[in-house]
Amino acid sequence: MKAYAYVDRVGLDALQLVERPDPAAPGPREIVLKLRAAALNYRDLAIAAGTYHVGVCPPLVPLSDGAGEVVAAGSKVTRFRVGDLACPVYLPDWLDGPISPRVARRRLGGPSDGVLQEFMRLSEEEAVRAPHHLAPVEAACLPVTAVTAWRSLYEVGALAPGDSLVVQGAGGLSTAAIQFAAAGGAHVISLVRCGEHQARLRELGAHEVVVSADSADWTARILELSGGLGADAALNVAGGDTLTPMVRALRVGGSVHLAGYAAGTIAALDLFDAIRRAATLHVATAGSRHSFESLVRVMELHSLRPAIARSFDVSEIQEAFACLSKGGHVGKVVLTF
Repeated sequence: MKAYAYVDRVGLDALQLVERPDPAAPGPREIVLKLRAAALNYRDLAIAAGTYHVGVCPPLVPLSDGAGEVVAAGSKVTRFRVGDLACPVYLPDWLDGPISPRVARRRLGGPSDGVLQEFMRLSEEEAVRAPHHLAPVEAACLPVTAVTAWRSLYEVGALAPGDSLVVQGAGGLSTAAIQFAAAGGAHVISLVRCGEHQARLRELGAHEVVVSADSADWTARILELSGGLGADAALNVAGGDTLTPMVRALRVGGSVHLAGYAAGTIAALDLFDAIRRAATLHVATAGSRHSFESLVRVMELHSLRPAIARSFDVSEIQEAFACLSKGGHVGKVVLTF
């Protein structure tokens, strides 16, 4: 089978198309997936650059988000049938409950082999059936960013109908958060650097769009849109110097979900602002298989489809990485096999 891998060293210029043995026949409780699509995450760029928080080493098949067709199933498999569309779980050992060192050890795409390969053989417990209305290229967007958004808002947080939520950015995690929050009846305020995608963000569910480039004090604009009280919750995907002003935009008792580091891995926090707001900070940790399955039910109930910015053939993987690195898009950058 074909796969892309870091063979001698980890780095985008070292990614090679290689031949690997086809997977063996599945064991009694195993399935074999023929991968149909994959999606890129910023963690994939960080891994390639050697700046990710988990160390990796070659040989390594990259990418964490993928979807494929079940082409073989063991004799005792009950969760899938041949022909099902399924997604491997990003943290394969995290089935339910709180995160722990044990369940966080294996991560697809680094340090464990990821989805950028023709076939995967895995335990039936390590995959989730994709929403029935999604194509493979859409289902591939879910395992990391969508699950992170869902767990942050509704499992770690308790976003309720009528709550106001600020969502920073327009990438895959941010657009998923907009969709899930709007479907749950929250009032969604999208915060972006430039205004070119306002119409698309409103289509996805944003009720208001605040463009930070248009205002020296975007915090004041968010306070105005939330009746002067501040937002109930916020999703921060940039870190860096954006954390403190986002805390200032909260109501007293509000919360911020930290889910990215686009502006830097060190997030500046003014403790007096945090104290004045009695703010709670949550750090995102992806999600369990149970989180993923809950997300699937909600997506089917509301017929939600992930936002896709651009689609590339897998042979154009370097162009896809360049697109992701450039930024400025709405939704996910995906690969088709």
